[in-house]
Amino acid sequence: MFDLDRLWQLMEGPTAVVLQRASGVAAIVLAAVILLKVADRLITRFFDLARIEDHKKKTLETLFRSGARYSIYLLAFLTVLPVLGVNVTALLASAGIVGLAVGFGAQSLVKDLITGFFIIFEDQFRVGDFVQINEKVSGTVEELGLRMTTIREWSGAKYYIANSEIKTVRNYNREQLRAIVTATFPFEENPRLIREVLEQVCREVEREYYDDFLPGENGLAEPPQIYGVTDIDKSERGAQFTIIAKTKPASLWKIERILRERIWLACQERGIKLAYPRRIYEGWSEAEAGRPLPGD
Repeated sequence: MFDLDRLWQLMEGPTAVVLQRASGVAAIVLAAVILLKVADRLITRFFDLARIEDHKKKTLETLFRSGARYSIYLLAFLTVLPVLGVNVTALLASAGIVGLAVGFGAQSLVKDLITGFFIIFEDQFRVGDFVQINEKVSGTVEELGLRMTTIREWSGAKYYIANSEIKTVRNYNREQLRAIVTATFPFEENPRLIREVLEQVCREVEREYYDDFLPGENGLAEPPQIYGVTDIDKSERGAQFTIIAKTKPASLWKIERILRERIWLACQERGIKLAYPRRIYEGWSEAEAGRPLPGD
């Protein structure tokens, strides 16, 4: 027969304390999970209604999610401590001493948070921007938080970079970019013919890929054009022509690839040679080998 008295005694002993604490912790964890879901929905709803640029919206949304998540975790942790019998007041009182010791180990974390704040505040880059970090890592910003930034390379590799490690940023998503393509031709080629061919390439690319260039008040802001001869003495291979054009951020590399290919094809069709490394060897023929050198 079920002994109610025995069950009641167990509920009043150590077992009761364990059960009470376990149920309290479970309730707090459940509440934290619910708060996380509610906060996530509220943030999503807020930014769906907000009139903000898409890139900036993604960045701020990620930041708000990160802040809400850390805040709920901290609140849940501080709420669980009293349930487990920890004196929070005494813990906070000793935080000064412990904080001094931990502070030396948390310096990098503080630097990450401060740097992350200024990256977002100064709008150095946003989620979705294509950037180059520290002249080494290039890719699309997938996440931007107060502590860490994640970059996805074109190859698919994903980099996690602490914000304090970000020293230089090259952003390729700032309204306008200039495509710069160079082509070098041997000195023996006719520069007037080269200019004619390059001009033809510029007009063809402008006509076929008009929507990829940056619009201006009257047509394009800077259509494909020959900037001029930019090198005749530094390169031993020949003279260097440069073509420039202002493009939309997403079309920079596309236009540069197309210009290079069209220049190559046009030069082949017109019989113009592109420069390449060459070496000239001078030697003696058999007849000259037996002759005495001048002065002998």
